[in-house]
Amino acid sequence: MGPERFYSSGPYWDMRNYVELARPLNGIIAFISAWLGGVFASRGMENGQSLLLNKGLWLVSISAFVLLSAGNAINDYCDYEIDRINRAQRPLPSGRIRRRDALIFAISLIALGIGLGACINIDAFGIAMLVSAAVVTYAFWLKRTPFVGNLLVSGLTGLTFIAGGVAIESVEGTLVPAMFACLFTLPREIVKDLEDTEGDRKNGVKTLAILNPRLAVNVALGCLASVILLSPIPYLFGWYSGIYLVVVVLGVDLVILYLGIRLWRDASKESCAFVQRWMKWDIFVGLGAIYLGTFW
Repeated sequence: MGPERFYSSGPYWDMRNYVELARPLNGIIAFISAWLGGVFASRGMENGQSLLLNKGLWLVSISAFVLLSAGNAINDYCDYEIDRINRAQRPLPSGRIRRRDALIFAISLIALGIGLGACINIDAFGIAMLVSAAVVTYAFWLKRTPFVGNLLVSGLTGLTFIAGGVAIESVEGTLVPAMFACLFTLPREIVKDLEDTEGDRKNGVKTLAILNPRLAVNVALGCLASVILLSPIPYLFGWYSGIYLVVVVLGVDLVILYLGIRLWRDASKESCAFVQRWMKWDIFVGLGAIYLGTFW
């Protein structure tokens, strides 16, 4: 049976397919990251209730959600041939969404994300423009270059926290979570490349995982080790309370240690899929640790 088997549930504009294309779980992580960036930056400036009423913080969090969704859509547009091998069940390779419609969807989201940034302040507008340019550059060019694309994605992840601070005009308190977000995202992106080597190789994509798989594994392991080694520092310097240390050691460091050992022993597609999936969920634990350590 061909892609037409999917059409029975509705036409190309079935919104369920576009929701799947946007991958809302990733967007929710971006929303929470931007919101928490504002929360961390606001300590000593505003109380929790006023933050709930802060228009700028709401707008920047929604903008982060929208721009990440746009990035996912335009990434799938560019990866159409690759995903026919690696992820044939996704809306584009399965035929549930036409490529041109996915591109229009992505452009619309980019315009919305930039517009939301413009409603906050000039710095937020600049960040929205920068992020939009970065996701397009990544999807069309940098994703196919060794390591550079991975660095860009990790940098954008960290920038999400800073954007939350920019919305309330203070970035103090956002730099530590931004740094950990970068260190956490970089190995996950490398592991995703290791998972996708079959389709990437057939389509001429030259990621680090293609050129030197063992080096890619070692770089990912090095980043994970850095997260574990650096995680106690905010507590030791008195930036976060003891509850941060407890949660981050038990809920993040031990999980990372297990995932790192698994990756070192087995870098197969199935193992990499397991590792990167658990790393995504562990992000929420890390965010919770920083939040608890900041306010408790």
